[in-house]
Parts: sequence; C-alpha cells; structure tokens
Amino acid sequence: MEFGIRELIQFGTLLASLAGAFAVVKSQLSRVIQDISSIQKELYIINTRIDQADADRAVIKHQNKIFGGILSPGNLEKLNIKIAELQTEMKIVHKNLDKLHTMHNGKHPSIN
Repeated sequence: MEFGIRELIQFGTLLASLAGAFAVVKSQLSRVIQDISSIQKELYIINTRIDQADADRAVIKHQNKIFGGILSPGNLEKLNIKIAELQTEMKIVHKNLDKLHTMHNGKHPSIN
C-alpha cells in the first residue's frame, strides 16, 4: 500500500486538526479548572455562612427555651405569690418600725 500526496495531505490535515483540537481542549481545561476553583471558594464562603447561621439559630433557640421556662405561667404564678408575700411582710415590718419609732419618740435620755 502506497501513500500518495493526497493521503499525506489528508494525514497532515488530520494531524493539524488534532493538534488544534488539543490546544482548544487544553485552554478550555485550564479555564474550567479556574472556574471550579472559584466555585469551590464560593462554596466555602457559603458553607461558612450557613454554619454561622446554624450556630446563631441554635443560640437563639436555646435562649427562647430559657425565656420560655422563665415566663411560663407556672413560674410567673410562683413569682407573683412570692412578691405578694414580700409586700405583705414589708407592710408588717413598716408597721412595727413605725410603732418602735413612736415608742422611742426620737429622744435619748441623758446618761450621767
């Protein structure tokens, strides 16, 4: 089998086409690698934001649970009962203090 000029030209054009395709693929591949790198950076930033948002949400959820316990009707009722008891005791203490004040009359007897 002999190769003529026609076959050599066809083989040359085939090699030139393959070389051109290789160059295009190589340039496109470097661009795709850069795109993937930038996408990875963006994904890292997004994941960081999501992690921070999850942490913030967990803190808020914990705080809501604590406030819910503090402001529960049962706890508020107990606190109001204690406040009422303290107010009653304060009235009694003030009454006793007023009684002691009138007994003392604000003067000390002289000591000789």
